[in-house]
Amino acid sequence: MRQLDYQDRVLTTIDTYLDVLKEKKAEADEIAELAASKPHLKLEVPDFAEAAWQELKAAGKLPASRANMPFSERRDGVGRPVPNAVLKVPTGGGKTYLAVNGVSRIMGRYLGRNTGFVLWIVPNEAIYTQTLKHLKDRQHPYRQALDRAAAGRVRIMEKTDTLDARDVENNLCVMLLMLQSANRETQDTLKMFQDRGDVHGFFPPEGEQQAHKAAIEKTPNLAAYDDIFPMVKDSLGNALRVIRPVVVLDEGHRAISDLAFKTLYGFNPCFVLELTATPQDVQPRGGKNPREGRYANVLVEVTGRELDREGMIKMPLNLDPRQGTDWKATLNAALTKLDDLDQKARALRADTGRYIRPIMLIQVERTGAEQRESGHIHAEDVKEWLLTAGFDEAEIAIKTAETNDLSQPENQNLLAPTNRVRAIITKQALQEGWDCPFAYVLCSLAASSNKKAMTQLVGRILRQPDALKAEIPALDECHVITHHAATADVVSAIKEGLEQDGLGDLVLEVAADDPGAAGKVARKIERRPDFKSTEIYLPKVMRVDGADVRELDYETDILSAIDWRDFDPKEIAERIPENAQASESQLQRIRLSDDGDELFVGESIEATHETMRFNAPHVVRMISDLVLNPFVGRQIVARLVEALKARGFDDDKLGKLTSLIVEELRRGLDAERTARAERLFKDEVAAGRIQFRLRLDGRNWRMPFEMETMQPEGADQLPGKDGAPLKKSLFAPVYKDDLNKDERDVAVYLDGEKAMVWWHRNVARKQYSIQGWKRAKIYPDFIFAVQGEGEAQRISVLETKGDQLDNLDTAYKREVLEFMSGNFQWDDATPAGELELVQNNGETVNCTLILMSEWKTKLPEYL
Repeated sequence: MRQLDYQDRVLTTIDTYLDVLKEKKAEADEIAELAASKPHLKLEVPDFAEAAWQELKAAGKLPASRANMPFSERRDGVGRPVPNAVLKVPTGGGKTYLAVNGVSRIMGRYLGRNTGFVLWIVPNEAIYTQTLKHLKDRQHPYRQALDRAAAGRVRIMEKTDTLDARDVENNLCVMLLMLQSANRETQDTLKMFQDRGDVHGFFPPEGEQQAHKAAIEKTPNLAAYDDIFPMVKDSLGNALRVIRPVVVLDEGHRAISDLAFKTLYGFNPCFVLELTATPQDVQPRGGKNPREGRYANVLVEVTGRELDREGMIKMPLNLDPRQGTDWKATLNAALTKLDDLDQKARALRADTGRYIRPIMLIQVERTGAEQRESGHIHAEDVKEWLLTAGFDEAEIAIKTAETNDLSQPENQNLLAPTNRVRAIITKQALQEGWDCPFAYVLCSLAASSNKKAMTQLVGRILRQPDALKAEIPALDECHVITHHAATADVVSAIKEGLEQDGLGDLVLEVAADDPGAAGKVARKIERRPDFKSTEIYLPKVMRVDGADVRELDYETDILSAIDWRDFDPKEIAERIPENAQASESQLQRIRLSDDGDELFVGESIEATHETMRFNAPHVVRMISDLVLNPFVGRQIVARLVEALKARGFDDDKLGKLTSLIVEELRRGLDAERTARAERLFKDEVAAGRIQFRLRLDGRNWRMPFEMETMQPEGADQLPGKDGAPLKKSLFAPVYKDDLNKDERDVAVYLDGEKAMVWWHRNVARKQYSIQGWKRAKIYPDFIFAVQGEGEAQRISVLETKGDQLDNLDTAYKREVLEFMSGNFQWDDATPAGELELVQNNGETVNCTLILMSEWKTKLPEYL
């Protein structure tokens, strides 16, 4: 591993600091010895760590950007000064390399020994696993640096390993620990401070009471049994307090809370080396003395300019914000870029033997197993599209909280030539500790809804393969392609993230646990006694073909039944501009300025298409989710090309505008698909082949007799108008936090209606739904039954929407609900031998959608 210029500068600065620190420590120790022997002199022992820092500051050897920041003292659990130095280095800048070499220098140059204990604290599982792997590998440069420092006597440990004092005396022990393990509110219950029986040689035998007392007097913050004769616990935490380890704190900006700070320095470290891209300062409260704040003692600062000069990062960053509503067109543009990079990478390997396999990261809106029909862009939808576009299973990896394809043995080394991954689909699971230099393209399909996560994912595509420029411009740059997000917002967010994090470390802060989640466990609630055995049925949208009766399936019964053979794409061809420069004008290049480390956003530039050609089979694949028959799809593409050529488009222009042509074709086909699907659906309803009725054969949706809630016993119930608990809900109790504010208002209103028999809050994606002529099902918000005097019972399903959602989707849902309500009926016959459903005095079903702003005036019409 070559040592870069800025790394050499960092280590030289550490050497200088340690030399001064050792000198000041010797002076302070001499004064302390004199003060102890002659207390009448009342000598004050100086803080040697501060003295060393001030000397470096006076010599101008600290970062200029922190020149006005005061020194922030650190003291251990016994009150002794602790030297603390922060290395501000972007991720991708070799923080771990600097850490192991820094440890080597601290042990030899400052402490003057090659044995001892290093506590290496990391923020999360990903970084823990990666660091542990590298430190255990004797062939890795990180481990080799430690071996040189300790003459080969290095022991890499985890907190569950047995620890003996002889290990520390004879080896350089490096123990990895996650921040969560050291940051708990109740240390008494923390395993590190429990007597575990596998920590030996640090404390006197059990019966030597005076020796235990002396140990506690020497190190007062030891955890001990509070008996008449105190006895120190044989715990790992106590052992660390006696050892006084060197602490390496990775991602030091995470340990800034009072609790984390107190716990960390409660281990009585002799030196704390922090590594971070974003040093965090804790300002004093209430405008107090600045010295009362807690500041990052930044010893060295590595800039983005230095990383770029050494070839560590891909710059410039090319941003292509797509404004269309079709996410598949955005994904197609990203795939086109990935294919172009792949061609250049193959050429590089043929010419030089250097292997690069460009990878695309795809950020989606939803990943949960039960979230696919929510109308958001889901990981499985993206995977299906990629398979359609020509990928195979081995080239796609999903990394979410539920699924981690990257953990599969064949995917653990993404840099290996045998690895085949080309696309990684995630929501934000790659943000912490994940790094792959082969990642070149970020396709953010969730930029508009989650800009912060998108911005922080940018850091995952910045690292340059092998920290060495390829000398092919396209392979020395990275690309961000966003879906339906304002250009200015995305540029601003990316600039801010890169500037703050040194062009690399863009990991999200770990969110605090939701205090409202405490005590919540899934449990059952049942129907009210009056309805405990009442059978309640609702009609489903069914496909009826003679004796074959089944639920309507959008893919089978609607999409595949659309006849595209007569579709003429002439209007689509007319919409494609001859000069596409305007449609490319939002492409931005974000690069470093020529005079320093500030970022510069270049002028909008035109994308290059020097290798592009119009590939009809590729375009057919790009529309195969709309036009299922590839032969018909090929005919449509041929007609489109014919219409474009009639307008004067030659092969070169078709190649340059391929991405725009696909985008416009998809937009036109999508609108036509909706129109044709609606006509087909309504024609089938009129013909009786699609039915919405309560069936006598029992093929209906059955209301459950119990449901699940995450609210604990004793949680606040939703009160009615009179302040008492609700009385007419089908299930009881009704907890306040199970409904949002608008839903609570509707629920209270329904509960107070005289004609109300019962009402129920329908659980989306788990309970009742209605299938229309679009793919996504409609999940009504409420189901209720009303019955006036002398009238038949009437069941209604109600979908409520906020005014901000009164858009095309809302209009579609309203039309579907009204159409199905108008076509509801009871079955008039049932096949012999099948279960019959008894009619309840002409019971009817109504469906409607009401905007939240008008429910008080519109809802009474349905009661």
